[in-house]
Amino acid sequence: MTTLTMPRTALRLEGGDTLALLQRISSNALLDLPAGAARATLFCDFRGRLLHRAHVVHAAGGAVWLLRADAAGDALAAFVDRFVFREDVRIEDRAGDFAWTLDGVAWGEDLAEDERITRGLPRHGAEIAESFNPYEVNLAHEVHLAKGCYTGQEALQRLVTYDSVRRRLVRFEGAGAPPDPQELFAVAATDERAAGVLTSAAVRPEGGWVALAVVRRDTPGALRLADGTEIGEPAAFEERRPQGRP
Repeated sequence: MTTLTMPRTALRLEGGDTLALLQRISSNALLDLPAGAARATLFCDFRGRLLHRAHVVHAAGGAVWLLRADAAGDALAAFVDRFVFREDVRIEDRAGDFAWTLDGVAWGEDLAEDERITRGLPRHGAEIAESFNPYEVNLAHEVHLAKGCYTGQEALQRLVTYDSVRRRLVRFEGAGAPPDPQELFAVAATDERAAGVLTSAAVRPEGGWVALAVVRRDTPGALRLADGTEIGEPAAFEERRPQGRP
């Protein structure tokens, strides 16, 4: 079993415009988030490419927290701060003294890497990366298409409208040592295009390895690594749908 010890994000946001700001710069609906509740949201660039993912926690005292357990908070804080002009929003990095328990709920506990991969949970810097959009890494359920404009909304809407999501998240399993992240190719290929990329891999406690990859939907049959090793056919996850669609 592999457990990654990751830096963590705990950003405390205060001010009357906090939820309104997060509503217009991230993918999920947040204006209706009640005190004491939490909701995951995604921060994308104008192309709809993934930059950050965090849980928005509306604390009972009125403050709003951005929490995640797989990356430090400085880049996310800088991203949010870029959109603060005259809004009443103040950002404080509290990762150093945050107890990772809020209203009796533990946040950000380390998850064994093999379990994360088996469950198909994207991680910052691996599947949550500028190379991918939310649909390609099975985070569509954290995208709301009917809440109004936000950064990346037009691009994400077009992908759905024109059915143009060309890649999907899949899982591979194998024996021996886990492979390093690298490009994937079809074993019986009619062209030399890469079929996708292996993004994460970890040893399983019972032996062998498990990995995540983002591959083209039209890729047929078994795949091989860029180093020539054949790794078989991928297993697909049940795909999620964006919110706000009929």
